[in-house]
Amino acid sequence: MEIAAEALQELPKDFHHVFDVVHFILCIQGDRGDLGDSFDSTSKLHPLACWVSAMMSCFAGGLLVNPLCGEPILAALGDSTKLLIATLLWFLLYYCPQDLAYKTSKLFPVRLVMYTIKGLYYPKKIMAGIKHAKHVLPGNAVALVLAAVCKGNGSGMIKPLARLARGTWTPLAWETIVPSVTTKYCLIATIALTLLPGDVTYVAVAGLFLAMKVGPLLGVPVDLFSPIENKLGPLVLGVPEEPKKSK
Repeated sequence: MEIAAEALQELPKDFHHVFDVVHFILCIQGDRGDLGDSFDSTSKLHPLACWVSAMMSCFAGGLLVNPLCGEPILAALGDSTKLLIATLLWFLLYYCPQDLAYKTSKLFPVRLVMYTIKGLYYPKKIMAGIKHAKHVLPGNAVALVLAAVCKGNGSGMIKPLARLARGTWTPLAWETIVPSVTTKYCLIATIALTLLPGDVTYVAVAGLFLAMKVGPLLGVPVDLFSPIENKLGPLVLGVPEEPKKSK
């Protein structure tokens, strides 16, 4: 188990450029997909807004965690090489002739490989968030959880602000109101890695995220939370009263 944990921890370090490129591609894919039917007009009329939104998604972890920990927010964009790589990928996925780059990135074999790599990237990002919070705000459990979850699912957490950069305000889309499956997995992983640090936990968390990313591609349901929430929620919290109809 120690060897497996060490291998899983070292992969994102030894091949960090590969992991970064995959992360950027998936973030930009998600940002473009969020545009929906307005992609063609928005990308051509407002390229700067699209670039800002995409970069916010790519570097969301640092953009969210830095101000939470009292650090400069723009320090998240301090690596010029990564910023250049992300920008080049954004241009290819948005403006490649015949939309070839985006279509290629959405092919099943390509997605399978990228989702596998992304699944192995989550534990590293969560551990980075935990270490960051422990270093800057030692003993602060709330900061630890927030930093780790924001590092793990930064692109999902920052989505309302990314939309705002494109001129769309969707306040009901905050993760605090409608938490995504990814955020829930990140929360569980953070708690597990904090309370039960060790090789077994790291391998288990890596397997959890790998299943979360690859499962939907193979038709395997990964939302284990909704059925439990739907049953326990009304029992613990009650059912909201229906508004009375005025006569």
